[in-house]
Amino acid sequence: MTWEQWQDLLAARTHPRRLMGLDEVGNMAAFLASDRASGMTGTTVNLTMGSLDD
Repeated sequence: MTWEQWQDLLAARTHPRRLMGLDEVGNMAAFLASDRASGMTGTTVNLTMGSLDD
């Protein structure tokens, strides 16, 4: 299996049928480190785009 085939397989298992980009992961990390996320405590953030249930 090629890397592209592996990525296609993973993407097919998500709700939007695509993988999350590195920029999206970075944006979430920046949000979680900011004061805007100060109300979030004891929270798990699921970045699998729906491929794994919470």
